[in-house]
Amino acid sequence: MKRDKALMGEILKQLASFGTIYGDVEKIQSALPGQMAPELILHHLRLLHDRGLAAVDMHNFWRVTDQGYDALESGNIFAPQGMPPADNRGIDN
Repeated sequence: MKRDKALMGEILKQLASFGTIYGDVEKIQSALPGQMAPELILHHLRLLHDRGLAAVDMHNFWRVTDQGYDALESGNIFAPQGMPPADNRGIDN
């Protein structure tokens, strides 16, 4: 599956728009324009997680990280944001 940078940006913006309510794949899917397969959204959420821009809890609810908000504010989610240490990038508890 190819990476879609525009989709990654849209997903991150949607997550940020949820505020303090975390989003699951279905909620994100319903907020995005058009019909997208849940697998496509989940793949791109995992890519955002790899970059430290999104985090997930043990119930599969996603949120924007501090680095994610920095990336949104800078207008470029692909600029280096200072990745968190690898041991802090697991599932939220």
